[in-house]
Amino acid sequence: MNDTRPTFVLLHGLLCDADTWADFIGPLSRLGHVLAADLSGIDSLPEAAREILARTTGPLIVAGHSMGGRVALEMARRAPRRCRALILMNTGYRGLGEGESEKRMALVRAARAGGIQAIADGWLDGMIASATRGDAALMARMRAMVLRSTPDSFAGQIQALIGRPDASGLLGRLACPVLLMSGTEDRWSPLDRHADMASRVPDATLEAIGGAGHMAPFEAPAACLSAITGWLARRGLSG
Repeated sequence: MNDTRPTFVLLHGLLCDADTWADFIGPLSRLGHVLAADLSGIDSLPEAAREILARTTGPLIVAGHSMGGRVALEMARRAPRRCRALILMNTGYRGLGEGESEKRMALVRAARAGGIQAIADGWLDGMIASATRGDAALMARMRAMVLRSTPDSFAGQIQALIGRPDASGLLGRLACPVLLMSGTEDRWSPLDRHADMASRVPDATLEAIGGAGHMAPFEAPAACLSAITGWLARRGLSG
């Protein structure tokens, strides 16, 4: 018998890796195949989307965190019939903002001059909820992940983000159901941005993850996973 289960494509964010999904892979693997993609070497979001689509077959449920959410949107743009559902976490849809390029490139210069360790702590501090700072084990885990990146990988990811397509026109054309999630303490991609996105998507559900910041998959994995699996079940996408 052919296996018609979907493939869950899990897309991490900037300076992150597959550890983003450590609490998600096991439960989701019971619902379908799982691919935790490596975005460390990218320098273009559309090209990353093209490569992931080429590596997979059949129906997809695509979950993207932060930068990964942007890649998920590009996958839906390129292959709308294959994308059965999108899960967009702590992300956005607009193109480059005023002054954004220089701010991002300043971080690249700092990383090239002093290594990723030169930017790791400051970058993480802007991404987390206030309560997360008191969780020493979680902070050490996230910092170790950031330090696995290299200045060259970081520079490529920044290039991809600076050159990102504006997805404003795409949102209204998304044919699949979309789950939008953000932490209530996310200062980088706040909840109201996700509410704005939800208002533009034909079939959208918005979930607030209480007490989490931009790193919600790390800060509140149980709440995130519960929201995802509950939504999949309600939409008849859980097998």
